[in-house]
Formats: sequence, C-alpha cells, structure tokens
Amino acid sequence: MATAAMSPYVPGDEIKVTDAVELFQETGHPISLSTLERQSRARGVTLVKRGRANYASWTALLKVHAAWVDGF
Repeated sequence: MATAAMSPYVPGDEIKVTDAVELFQETGHPISLSTLERQSRARGVTLVKRGRANYASWTALLKVHAAWVDGF
C-alpha cells in the first residue's frame, strides 16, 4: 500500500501522485497517472516536481478524482 513518507521537506498534505494513483485503485475507480495529472492541471491543481516525481495536495487530488468519477 502506498503511504506518504514523513519528511521535513514535504508539506503534510502533499502526496506523490503515483502513490495517489495506487490508493485510487483500491476505490474501485482506478485512474491512470497521466489522466490524474491531466485532470489536475485542468482543474488548477498545482503539481510540484521533486526529483522525478510530481507531488500535489492529497485533498485536491481527492476532489479531482471525485469529479472525474462523477463525470462518467
């Protein structure tokens, strides 16, 4: 299971987008990494690049995923 690592350099609500994708697979409404990133950008969610990974607010990603699921 994906978990957010405790780091003094990452704000408490931020999560790696790839970890969010793994968590959303458990909901029964899986979403691909590219779709989640595209939908996030379209809804104005800030994606922060750290190394090779993008990070975003977990709360914002939950809202993006909910809107995406609701759009079906």
